[in-house]
Amino acid sequence: MKPIFYLSLLLISFTIHAQLPRPQLSPKAKLVQTVGLSEVTIEYSRPAVRNRNIFGDLVPYDVLWRTGANQNTLITFSDDVTVSGKSLSKGTYALYTIPKQDVWMVYFYNETNNWGMPSNWDEDQVSLAVRAKVQTIAHAESFSISLENISLDSADLQLAWEQVAIQIPMTFPTNEIMTSHISKMNPDSASANDLYTAAVYYFNNDMDLQKAKTWITKAVELKTDAFWFFRQKSLIHEALGELDMAIGAAKTSLQLARSSGNQQYIDLNKKQLAKWGAE
Repeated sequence: MKPIFYLSLLLISFTIHAQLPRPQLSPKAKLVQTVGLSEVTIEYSRPAVRNRNIFGDLVPYDVLWRTGANQNTLITFSDDVTVSGKSLSKGTYALYTIPKQDVWMVYFYNETNNWGMPSNWDEDQVSLAVRAKVQTIAHAESFSISLENISLDSADLQLAWEQVAIQIPMTFPTNEIMTSHISKMNPDSASANDLYTAAVYYFNNDMDLQKAKTWITKAVELKTDAFWFFRQKSLIHEALGELDMAIGAAKTSLQLARSSGNQQYIDLNKKQLAKWGAE
C-alpha cells in the first residue's frame, strides 16, 4: 500500500503547486511578412493604453525605450535591406527607439539577448540609426508594429500607439534577386512556367523586351493551351510594335479562353482586339 500512498501524496503536492496559466497584459505577437522575395519577421510584446498617458509620461520623451514591453523587440530580415536610404545587412536586430514629440530616433541593435533594455548601451552595437517623423493618428489602444504600403520591393515599417505613429521606409532587393535567378536560367531546358515568369518580369519592369519575347515564344510552344501565356505574348508583341503578331496571339488567347470558359480572359482579349480594330 505504501507505493500507492506516496504516489497519491505526490499527485496532491503537484496539484497544489502547479501554476495557473496567467494572461499577459502585454501579450506576445509575431508578424511574418513577405515583401517581394524577402521575408521580415517581427517579434514583440503589445502593451495597451488602459487609460494611461503614454508618450511623455509612461514612455518619457528623450529616453531610450525598449519599443514594446517585456523582452526586447526583435526584427529579422532574410536579405539585405535599405532603411530610410541607408544599407542594413540581413540578420536579426533588437529594435530600440528614443521617442520625441516631433521625431523619433530608431536603432537597429546587434545584441539581441537582452531582457528589455541592455544593461550597458554600446554604440558599437548599433548597426543603423534613423530618424522618423511623428504622425497623429486615431486612437490605437494596443501598441502595434506592422508593415504597410507593401509593393514588390518596398514597405513602410510602422510603429503605432495611443495617437502617435511613425513610418520608416524600406526597400528590398527584389530586382537583384529576381534577375540573378533569371540569369541562371537555361532557356533550352527551363520549364514553361519559368519562361513565362521571366518574360512577365521583364515586361512589367521595362527590361529587355526581345529577351521577353524569346522566352514567351518558347513558353507557348511548351504549353499550347495556356490562354494566359498567349495573352502575355500579345502584350509583349504590342510593346515591341509588332501589331500583327500581337493580334494573332490575342486571338489564340481568346479562342483558348472560350474553350476553357474563362470569362475574365475572354473579356480582356475582346477589349484588346477591339482597341486594335481587329475584332
